[in-house]
Amino acid sequence: MWLVLCCGELGAQCPPPTQGAFGSSSQSSAEALLPESGLLTDDTYTNLYFGFSFHLPLSIHGHRLMRPLTPPGEHALFAMGFQDNRRYGTLEVTAGGNSAEYDQRITPGQAKQRREQIARSEPGAGKRLDYMPVPFKLKRKDKRQGEVHATQFTAQIKGYIVGFTIQTNDKAFLEKARQSIEDVQIFCTDDNGRFFTPEGKPYIARGAATNGPTIPTAIVDEAIGNHPAERTIPAGKVANGKLRIPDLDFSYTLPAGWTTNPRPPPPDDEGAGDTLAERLIDLWRSCARNVLDVIPANGGAKLQLRVLDQACFGLPAPASVSDSFASESLGKYLEMLGHFGQIKSDRLLESGGRLFSIYEGTVPAGNSADKLEQRNAEVIALTRYGKLLFAWCWSAPTRSELMHVPSSPAQFGSAPPISIGPAMLTWRTTSPP
Repeated sequence: MWLVLCCGELGAQCPPPTQGAFGSSSQSSAEALLPESGLLTDDTYTNLYFGFSFHLPLSIHGHRLMRPLTPPGEHALFAMGFQDNRRYGTLEVTAGGNSAEYDQRITPGQAKQRREQIARSEPGAGKRLDYMPVPFKLKRKDKRQGEVHATQFTAQIKGYIVGFTIQTNDKAFLEKARQSIEDVQIFCTDDNGRFFTPEGKPYIARGAATNGPTIPTAIVDEAIGNHPAERTIPAGKVANGKLRIPDLDFSYTLPAGWTTNPRPPPPDDEGAGDTLAERLIDLWRSCARNVLDVIPANGGAKLQLRVLDQACFGLPAPASVSDSFASESLGKYLEMLGHFGQIKSDRLLESGGRLFSIYEGTVPAGNSADKLEQRNAEVIALTRYGKLLFAWCWSAPTRSELMHVPSSPAQFGSAPPISIGPAMLTWRTTSPP
């Protein structure tokens, strides 16, 4: 881990945009931006809050990385990487070190730890790259251990230290990634949220919206502080083979012969004592509920229905059957949350007028540590209902057993019931036969 100390705010700010530069159709930021607010294309990453953009050393498809939650006051902006036999490489962008934000959120113990960490650190020497205009300066630091090379560029922007960290044993990736950061473009934002170049001309930022490789820090802090799931996800009740949540006008008929699991799930305290693991546990408790846990009379299959407050988590969600980018992103977020196993594939389909994200993956078989290497097959069917995400999670020792789990109807409001089950994995993109 590197900590580079910079000497104060750098230079003058961007000049005001040229008079009349913006037309009526100019791009602007309508909402308040988070440090993680950005845009992604196949080959570029743009951060709207800090005002920079760079070309990626690899196509983003198949190379996005998910990261754990960040501590208070720290922000994960972007992460990508590749693995090809023994060759690998990662590029990550982070931001932190803003004293005003940090001091508002950390405990006295964390503040002491941070002071001790700074005291033990040595400011990195290295090449300084000055860019015009003055506000953006990169400081470069290189390290090498055996065949592994690491380069970190840092810049102070808006009171934060923004770090661009490259680590790889592949020289071609190293050079491409270094060049990408050295060629970074910067832009500015005025009081109306419009983007413009340092020369005062309009700047058009393009790409699909992204909030970084994990849930933004501010969203996590707010969720843990307010526990919205206690209000947005009311408890349901199982009776006569059916789950009902009257306050949501929702019902789901259990598969024939399935009953409530008599063994309660283990306490959700794995990782207690680890600050980030506890932060993830607190976030889950604040934003989600397990509303159903059922098993068949015979066999090792299992079904859990989890309801997530989408806004509380700040989760992406696909808008149409062609929105594969959002479906993939949602799958990566679900995996990061630690309650959905390891997701291997995803697809989208429409059934009964509803859009479903269908994921196939694996989950640990059993709860004890000595069984973690054993994994069950898993299918997840997820759909949005109002501001909530309903996720059916089936698991079984084998995929064949899983695919024999019968489908059963769910009803959302006054709409006709929809048949839901693991077989959705094989259905066409329209309603099943």
